[in-house]
Amino acid sequence: MKKLLITISVLLCFLSASSQRSADVGVRIGAAVYWGDLEKVSYLKEITPLYGILGRWNFNSRMAVRGQLISGQLKSSGAFPGVNLGEPNTRVTRDEANGMPYESFIRKTDDSYHFRRSVQTFEALFEFNFMDYRMGSTTKFRFTPFLSLGVGAFYSRAPRRGTLVLMPQVVQTNDPANPIFYTQQSMVPYKALYKPVLDENMNKTNDLETLSPIIPMGFGIKYNLTKTLGMCAELCVRKTFTDRIDNLDDPKRFQNADPFIGTYPPSFTPNVLVNNDWYASLNISFHWQVWTDRGICKVNEKKDKKARQTP
Repeated sequence: MKKLLITISVLLCFLSASSQRSADVGVRIGAAVYWGDLEKVSYLKEITPLYGILGRWNFNSRMAVRGQLISGQLKSSGAFPGVNLGEPNTRVTRDEANGMPYESFIRKTDDSYHFRRSVQTFEALFEFNFMDYRMGSTTKFRFTPFLSLGVGAFYSRAPRRGTLVLMPQVVQTNDPANPIFYTQQSMVPYKALYKPVLDENMNKTNDLETLSPIIPMGFGIKYNLTKTLGMCAELCVRKTFTDRIDNLDDPKRFQNADPFIGTYPPSFTPNVLVNNDWYASLNISFHWQVWTDRGICKVNEKKDKKARQTP
């Protein structure tokens, strides 16, 4: 029985030693690029900076979990044809027939579109190393490629800048077959001035904050520079569940429930489940080991201590 207990203890010590649990913290810098509903985007010209902090718990030489906070910006410019677009600096305040003021914007003569947003995310990711990797090793286990997959939360403040989507133009109809022909009035704008598309809270398309879950997926390489310092390069793609990054093609805001005002074509109300934006980032991080389990076996430690005490 005593031998069995010793064998089990030695086995547990071996498993503990082979796991080499450790923890590290780090900083990261990188560059991001968005892709979504815009057309004719020159992606190399739309790269924006990202920076953040991270903490990692290494279960063993193959598996780890990582938490990170990231902040930065996303921007893009391109074309979005088929709708009325305007810029914030063309705002004109006018009065309705009843004397109530309202704002309108000059419609652009082209389909150029641009936006810029600040973003903050928190992400929790699982990492799988393709090779044995131990933080602190500078010989056999200092390098590995890895995959990462996780979940997170994405937040972006309302920028109140960037191109606006303006109301569609509705012309008067005299078709008796149309049940609302007698109430529908001409909405042809005065001097190309259009009202902006508003949501139920009277927010314009560039006024909206967004909070959304995200799914980050990445591939990278880890490498130990010293016994306490390592670095990592990672390419990460993020699936978001919001369409408010670029403020386009959101079914809840592009279509107006009032039949007298008019709507854009059905092509601007695709399936809400697939109508979301993505963004990708290339990052470099430096991380420092703050704790490690050396895997010291208490059984062998006790034997060594007893042997040293024996004359």
